[in-house]
Amino acid sequence: MLGRLRSIAFDFYRRLETRQHPLLYLFLEITKQCNLSCRHCGSDCGREAGAKELSTESWLKIIEDIRDSFGNSVVLVLTGGEPLLHPELDRIAAHISKLSMRWGMVTNGQLLSESRLEQLTANRIESITVSLDGPRREYDQLRNRPGSFDKTFQAMKLIGQSSIPMSDVVTCVHPGNLDKLDATAEIILESGIPAWRLFRIFPSGRAAEHRELNLDYDKTWQMLRWIEANRPRLAQRGLKVGASCEGYLPFDFDRRVRDVPFFCRAGINFGAILCDGTVTGCSNNDPSFHQGNVLENNFRHIWETRFKEFRRRDWLAETNCADCEEVRRCRGGSIHLWKLGEKSPAFCYHRPVEDASNQQADS
Repeated sequence: MLGRLRSIAFDFYRRLETRQHPLLYLFLEITKQCNLSCRHCGSDCGREAGAKELSTESWLKIIEDIRDSFGNSVVLVLTGGEPLLHPELDRIAAHISKLSMRWGMVTNGQLLSESRLEQLTANRIESITVSLDGPRREYDQLRNRPGSFDKTFQAMKLIGQSSIPMSDVVTCVHPGNLDKLDATAEIILESGIPAWRLFRIFPSGRAAEHRELNLDYDKTWQMLRWIEANRPRLAQRGLKVGASCEGYLPFDFDRRVRDVPFFCRAGINFGAILCDGTVTGCSNNDPSFHQGNVLENNFRHIWETRFKEFRRRDWLAETNCADCEEVRRCRGGSIHLWKLGEKSPAFCYHRPVEDASNQQADS
């Protein structure tokens, strides 16, 4: 009964947030360049930017516009590519700090030296996320770079010993590292970073060319059951572990693998500005969900006048999800698993779906 009441209360909260859509986090993809060439990269990043990128002056103006439009409570998260490759990262970070805004960063850790971390701390970074996809062999294979594990682990130890208020590790789980989760947990515990989120790899960017990296339905649930079984043990040792924000799960089980029940906040509480100024709800969204460009309209205008596909989701009525008993609560799951016009998401935790790549050919 208590679980049912909590589920009802959360549904009410989600509807209220959707209606009011207060912006809480804004992801800024300050560069598409990356110093790795990972097999599973959803953005298909590389050493060359490969796309027109906004100038530093443009980013500074955008950040000021966000502060003027939404106040300084919005958390800015610098992403890439690899944000540490941006030649004026420190200038952007200092500007955010000068405006008394909160900010964080997502990094692969390859360039995170002690001096770089000191500079980030001086600019009042509040959160940092680093990726670790298993022990040395599995990590180096996925990242396409021998020796990359050692650099990332060194960065993790620096982060674990730092004064940054919030830090966590994300792991992209695939068939090659699914049986290495215990070993991965030990590595994270050794680093001192206190939180860990586990993701599936989804077929976007280069990952679409490596379908062997996708967990199938049964292996996905193997990952979830591992989280359920090991959360209490790891929490006692100082490591908070949970499933990522991807994918709807029935409420009672969801509470056993996540701290906060599933709610795709893309376009509701979360927004993203890509390196060329494109606006969307999440950096991983398909281009069919892009909402405009800050070079044509300011972000506030786009945020308040568009995003209906994220907030109303009327398009679900024309998909295979329409007859699902969970659709009212699920609302199609995570936006980044969809392309508008397709009948099914790329993956569903609730029931197996046909491979989305075959749908167009069959129609």
